[in-house]
Amino acid sequence: MIRKAFIPIILVATLASTPFSSAAPKSIASVEISKVSTVIDHEGAVINNQGITLYSNEEKKVLVTSLDFTGTEKWALILEERADQIAMAATTDKDGNIWLAGLISATSETVSATTGAVNVDSVIVEPVNPIRADLNTLTLWKISPDGVLTATFTDSATAPSLITAISHSSNGIWILGDRGAGSILVNATLNGKFSKAVTIGTAKSSLTSIFRNSDGSAQIYGSSAESLGGKALVGRRDGILAKVNKSGSLTNVVRSSANSATRNWLSATSTYFLTGEVKAGGKSESAFTKFNSSFAPVWTLRLPSQTSIAAASGPNGSHYALFNSTSAIPRVTGWRPTTPTSLVLRFDAKGVITQALRANQVKTVRAMAHVSGVGLVIVSASGIFKG
Repeated sequence: MIRKAFIPIILVATLASTPFSSAAPKSIASVEISKVSTVIDHEGAVINNQGITLYSNEEKKVLVTSLDFTGTEKWALILEERADQIAMAATTDKDGNIWLAGLISATSETVSATTGAVNVDSVIVEPVNPIRADLNTLTLWKISPDGVLTATFTDSATAPSLITAISHSSNGIWILGDRGAGSILVNATLNGKFSKAVTIGTAKSSLTSIFRNSDGSAQIYGSSAESLGGKALVGRRDGILAKVNKSGSLTNVVRSSANSATRNWLSATSTYFLTGEVKAGGKSESAFTKFNSSFAPVWTLRLPSQTSIAAASGPNGSHYALFNSTSAIPRVTGWRPTTPTSLVLRFDAKGVITQALRANQVKTVRAMAHVSGVGLVIVSASGIFKG
């Protein structure tokens, strides 16, 4: 009787312990990311399924260059139809068109010497170059996938601004900028009609990412050291997640905060994955958080770092984050940086690390995206990388 009762008890104990051992996450070996090619000097980049588009600002013109994923040039276009211009942000649409947002100066001024003056010393007067007028006219350029400028739209803005982001949907474009006294939002239709700029916050707020929805509303992210949308400051500076309606008015603000902490969401994806910095008590960390559409956290992780750099959506609900890591990471083998060093982590849909790419060669990231059939693509000042 004792033996018959004892055997099934042992079996039950064995079966109950099995799921815990098999569910333990596996270790991930860090490997070096692959460099594909070098690139020309540029200020910005955008990645789509067709390839990579770079833009660089030269004197009185903008150079737009399209590359394939090996770094081979497909076409180049020079924008110089205005007196002066500068491109500051870029996005693409579902048809592969490139949309550039920037500023132009409509006119330039020329300084003329006073006529009739007596030149006693026979001084040779050199020609006077035109003075650059203020870059104060908001502009959108639409470029086809094969490199043809198909439209140029301009607004009658009256003040220079720093354009930080642009987002496209089937019914229009949101442009996010900063005029020094607060972030601004400008809506543009796809045929070039601009709305009046909406100001959000003051110079104490910095909003740097925007994602437009099909109904014209949008999500915006950044940081703020003031009350915003009726939500008061909690830490020294709080991370901000906000929604605006199609008119640009705030409809919801969520603060990521802690007492005496400085927080800032630095990069985001359209799938509500955010990366940012957290500084408190002498510690510096990167935060990686997946939110749902109501801005409720689904999962989150913090790791010691100098700063976060970029975020990207991956296949099957996965996410990529590039940051300057400063310590070893649990389950990531071969990674013990002695100085802040760039690392790419891939998280699955539940927030488990599934890939680690050493990226110390990646300098000054311009764009990062996952492309179906290609993999992770990073464009930086130091070249094109794939992982």
